[in-house]
Parts: sequence; structure tokens; C-alpha cells
Amino acid sequence: MRYYESLYIVNPNYENDRLEKEIDIVTKKAVDLGFKKINHRPWGKKRLAYVIDGHKYGSYIIFQFETESIDSLGEFERFMVLNNSVIRNQVISLDTKPKVKTDLDSSDAPSENSKEEDIEKKDNKDKIEKNEE
Repeated sequence: MRYYESLYIVNPNYENDRLEKEIDIVTKKAVDLGFKKINHRPWGKKRLAYVIDGHKYGSYIIFQFETESIDSLGEFERFMVLNNSVIRNQVISLDTKPKVKTDLDSSDAPSENSKEEDIEKKDNKDKIEKNEE
């Protein structure tokens, strides 16, 4: 079995309903091509490195899947290029099978509490360094 990950960026102006619709369209095409979905979820809206089609931001979506044959991979990539909602996409091969993420499992995205803890740790470190001087 071969494992792949597709990271694609869609229009940042899409509401949640439209975003879910795009996810469903990509999932349906992948299943039609014989891929088995492992994870498919929004990763969040992020600033792009450069302006693409007039957009400074994009909604990132990560799609992890498995397949026995790579014959349909080219057709899937072509579908993503021709999909007008997708601004950019990239498919990479994975060495191991990714873990199935649940809605409760958000280990790949830092929580607001962890961000606040990081800021407090940095402030405490700065205070200690000033006292040592």
C-alpha cells in the first residue's frame, strides 16, 4: 500500500459550507479513482508567501490517502489543477501510514492555551536573564 498527502489551497473567501462542499468534491473524485481516504480536513486560513490570483491569504486543506496503484495519481493531480476553486496543490508520497485524526485530536495545531504558555515562558526567561546581569 502506498500513502500520499495532498495539501491544497482554496479561495480564502469561501464560507464553511462552501469549504465543506469543496472537500466533498475532492473526496468524491479521489474515491472514484480508487483512493482510500485517511484524513481530509481544513488546516486553516494562512497568509500566502506571495500573492496568487489576487489573494494574499488562502484556506489550506490537507488530504491524506492510500492507494495500491499510482496509475490514477496523475489524473487526480490533473483534476486538482483544473478545479477552479483550488489555487495551488501539491501531492507528496509518505513513508508510513499517517494516524487517523479525530475532531478531538488537534495535536498538529497549537491551542490558544499553549500559545499563551509559550509567551509566559518567554517573559519569564527574559526576567531571569535580566536578573542574572
